[in-house]
Amino acid sequence: MAAPQNLTPDSRQILDQIEYHATTHKIGWRDLVTMLKEVSDVEESHGGGKVTVRLDNEKLVIEKPENGPVSEHTVLELRRMFKHAGWMG
Repeated sequence: MAAPQNLTPDSRQILDQIEYHATTHKIGWRDLVTMLKEVSDVEESHGGGKVTVRLDNEKLVIEKPENGPVSEHTVLELRRMFKHAGWMG
């Protein structure tokens, strides 16, 4: 299965960053959540401190970083999830 083609340009950029860039590339929380909502089922906790992402049969809970961009661990987990879904090589 290929990655969704009908993403907004900003969401396409975030998805590309997850796939192609070093894990230290800075991805903002709000940008990430917006992209995730376009490609998966997302449930935000009350207050927005974390999100639960569901894609195919996988579930991933991501916590909002206290300061700055999302963590390297989060990028790696999302990369793994998207590879498992067949979106990334």
